[in-house]
Amino acid sequence: MRDSDTTYYLFTALQAMETAYSVNKDLTVAKHLSQAMEALHRVTHKAGKNVRSSHQAATDPYEMDEFNSAV
Repeated sequence: MRDSDTTYYLFTALQAMETAYSVNKDLTVAKHLSQAMEALHRVTHKAGKNVRSSHQAATDPYEMDEFNSAV
């Protein structure tokens, strides 16, 4: 699954849980919805970190930049 797909599904699930939480009247159910929403927030945060770190290329500290004027 691509990162954009993952982000979309996480966002959709989180919105659905927030809507269910806002219309819910049962305190027992509210507790479970709240825990699920917290878990989705954590997964969303982790997914965002993974996307950022995967876009950063590994660099070799000894590699010379081809645009270096000293070369």
